[in-house]
Amino acid sequence: ASAAYAKRIGVAPHPVHASSPAARSALAAMALPEESELEEVFKLFDQEGEGIKIKEIGTVMRSSGIAASETQVREFASEAAKGGGTHVKFAEFLSYVKRAQIAEAGKSVNVAEEMKGMKAGIDRFFEKLTPKQMRESPPEMVKIADLKHVLSACGEKMSEEELEEMARELRSSCRHQDGRISFEDFVKIL
Repeated sequence: ASAAYAKRIGVAPHPVHASSPAARSALAAMALPEESELEEVFKLFDQEGEGIKIKEIGTVMRSSGIAASETQVREFASEAAKGGGTHVKFAEFLSYVKRAQIAEAGKSVNVAEEMKGMKAGIDRFFEKLTPKQMRESPPEMVKIADLKHVLSACGEKMSEEELEEMARELRSSCRHQDGRISFEDFVKIL
């Protein structure tokens, strides 16, 4: 469930080091689709057997679970258009998928670093701290209500039930006092 929280708040669920059980399970969940699965999705869009339209490259990739950036999709579309056609055959699409996967594999996100930005936002907007106060004496604890608000509004939005479940988990797993939890402990359970 912890990797899901990271995903819901808009950061990649995999830390730089895969030493914790949560990190290993998050990396395992990122398994790439098999070629047969890719072909099956491709065929859903290629109903006439001509290939997919160049403008559908990104849609088909995302439908296959490939997280290609808009820049990559534009690059693939531009490359495909140079051939003069309006469609992309499966073999060419597969080469784009492999390139997108290689680019994605080269990226890694440090969840702890990403969470520092979230904490700064909470301190600034909910606690009304000035940048100077945040630098000189940042609070260690954050309100559970503030975390719930951020998680319900950012990334993949969480339902009220999911937020309550998360709050119970935070209270049992993190140091807490007066409706506040240790932000450091929160990041560790991710």
